[in-house]
Amino acid sequence: MELETHEARVLLFLRERGRAWMEEVEKGEGMEHSAVMRAVLGLAERGYLSVEEERSFLLSLTPEGRRYAEEGLPERRMLEGLGEGKRVEELLSSGSREEATIALGWLRRKGLVEVRGGEVRPTPEGRRALSGRWPEEELLGRLLEEEVSLPGLTPEAELLRRRGLVEVREKTRRLLSLTEEGRRRAAEVRIQEEVTELTHELLVSGRWREVRFKRYDPSEGVPPLHPGRIHPQQRVIEEVREALLAMGFVEIKSRAVESEFWNFDALFQAQDHPAREIHSNFTLSRPSTTRLPPSLLRRVARAHERGVEGSTGWGYRFNPEISRRAVLCSQTTAATVRYLASHPRPPLKVFCIDRVYRHERIDYKHLAEFYQCEGIVMDEGLTFRDMLGYLKLILHTLGFREVRFRPGYFPFTEPSVEAEVYHPGRGEWVEVLGAGMFRPELLRPLGVRHPVLAWGIGLSRIVMMRLGLEDIRDLFCNDLEALQGWGLRGR
Repeated sequence: MELETHEARVLLFLRERGRAWMEEVEKGEGMEHSAVMRAVLGLAERGYLSVEEERSFLLSLTPEGRRYAEEGLPERRMLEGLGEGKRVEELLSSGSREEATIALGWLRRKGLVEVRGGEVRPTPEGRRALSGRWPEEELLGRLLEEEVSLPGLTPEAELLRRRGLVEVREKTRRLLSLTEEGRRRAAEVRIQEEVTELTHELLVSGRWREVRFKRYDPSEGVPPLHPGRIHPQQRVIEEVREALLAMGFVEIKSRAVESEFWNFDALFQAQDHPAREIHSNFTLSRPSTTRLPPSLLRRVARAHERGVEGSTGWGYRFNPEISRRAVLCSQTTAATVRYLASHPRPPLKVFCIDRVYRHERIDYKHLAEFYQCEGIVMDEGLTFRDMLGYLKLILHTLGFREVRFRPGYFPFTEPSVEAEVYHPGRGEWVEVLGAGMFRPELLRPLGVRHPVLAWGIGLSRIVMMRLGLEDIRDLFCNDLEALQGWGLRGR
């Protein structure tokens, strides 16, 4: 079998010496370690050389080990104090109490102290230990000057490693020796230039006749590649976005910071509603208040206090100061209603996908920050039956074939409905969407005179179903292997 260029260079280097360390070959031939390693493996497989491995352990001090090497081991300092007649209480109160406790523990473990009548005293072995340096102290002293290489871990080295005072790096040296067959093969070797591709210059000059083309082994393994990719949750969000855009919806953006007016009041949610308390939402200290349109604020206040078109409203005194308070947006409905206020005439089809923030207790299905998808449709003569058709079309477009509806309740829609899809993996129906027709108390203050259907998709549940997750927190894990292995289901 023909030798590769790197293999031939290694053989020629060893032909002059008979044997050499691998790092000597690297330095003498000016070759990379990986290139020499590949050549050595190939030559060893053919029986041209033998490889002897010599392991050694390289020791260096940790920051704590360096301090002990300079100041002395804490058990040495405590033993010296006890030898001078000091009580252990005095030694524990001076310097680091934690370090003194560690020192006392090591002294007892080594049998250098004993407890008599409640007092700690050096044992005879402990008094003898005061007269000389301990093996671990000797090693610390050597390490203070330079790194130490050992053929094997000595008891003192292992002790210092367990205590976290030294770092141990294992190093393997390889001694290469030519076999008899290797010597015969080395005598025949001549180095021929090796190339990996046929270039224009080689063809024109005729040098292609003199060079040797490197052979490729298609069965040779290659290192795995892990290129950057879109996060699985973002991939689901993009699918939802593309589906809605294809249906003719227009995307709008939400705001991270909203007023309580747009987040609650404009949605006809009473100011004393439990969902508006501080334990349910995040309020801001800066800015603490927002600016609102005065005329719209008055119309919404009247709807809350007295109602519209025959309704009685909530029957309380509306407080504009509460409306001005700044909060982190807790529902993307605020964005669609804000847009509706400036576009009160049909036809209208918009949606919003963005983060919302709630003061939730984090568990397997709740997060304090998550994505919502909200949409509205406004047109003349729009009915509840039209809304069910829209919802079914949206869910079919997202890949859900089995859909059913049941009555629901939401503060700002009437009638309301919840949509469920069948989850084959669990063998059960799962709620993924809530919807309804906006109430007149919400629409009339905004100047809207036509029916508006509104829907909201629970993106977290869709993501969990598509990825086969049981815990929503897994979406934000640092397990790259899991992230690379997730596949999207249901489409």
